[in-house]
Amino acid sequence: MTAYTVGAPATEALRRAVGPYVGYAERAAAPLARRETAVSRCVLVIGWGVPLDVRDPRGRSGGATSVASFATGVADSYVDTLTAPGEARGVQVMLDPLVAGRILGRPFGEVANQVVSLADLEGAALRDLRALPARLGAATGWSERFALLDQVFDARLSSTPPPDPRLAGAWRHLRATGGAVPVDTLAAAADWSRRHLGTVFRRELGLPPKVLARLVRFERAYAQASRAPSAGWAAVAADTGYYDQAHLIRDFRAFAGATPARVHAGGPALTASVDGGS
Repeated sequence: MTAYTVGAPATEALRRAVGPYVGYAERAAAPLARRETAVSRCVLVIGWGVPLDVRDPRGRSGGATSVASFATGVADSYVDTLTAPGEARGVQVMLDPLVAGRILGRPFGEVANQVVSLADLEGAALRDLRALPARLGAATGWSERFALLDQVFDARLSSTPPPDPRLAGAWRHLRATGGAVPVDTLAAAADWSRRHLGTVFRRELGLPPKVLARLVRFERAYAQASRAPSAGWAAVAADTGYYDQAHLIRDFRAFAGATPARVHAGGPALTASVDGGS
């Protein structure tokens, strides 16, 4: 297999919620299988090469078959992908869930644990988004492609209302604390009941606060995998807010499909998330 990637940040105005952009091109003579960990962001892939299948290992109906351009909702499990032989080209970008809902034209909770093909998006307002694969494929280079993404994303966010500031604040607080903030504290800060906070999180983000807190905590632990051989996984667990190493192993199995040691030895790659709010 031959492959390369090229990256660039979004514009400064978009950077807190969008990107970085990662352009890719790879050619494979045989089907290419990967395991992708769960992430607390929307993964948006805009491709114009061979398609791939996205499979939920639990056998649920949230996957997709033969898609090149798609968005993933926040998920509480890893997924497996299978790319057909041939050349795949495209751009991958991470979106904050509250921003993703505005770009996709629907509450992000509606696509939790699902893959949505860009071709299936409805409404005249989303015409520019549906047209992106063809426009990016026809562009003369990566700089032109990234500038086009800036333009489309900026137009979508300029034409849609921002999220409820109480929700945005709760989400920022949860991420800033690495998932260590109690749900009651989040609810009190938003002046909501615990039950109402859970309802709003499910509708707008896709998962309840406790599951999202686990996912954010897992991401922090995953990012520290490189120091585990010297410090030990128990130290990583303690530094990232886990009660003990057993809880860390549980989350790695759920969100990465492997133990921490297996991941460090060559498991799935966690797609980089982006700091910031909505």
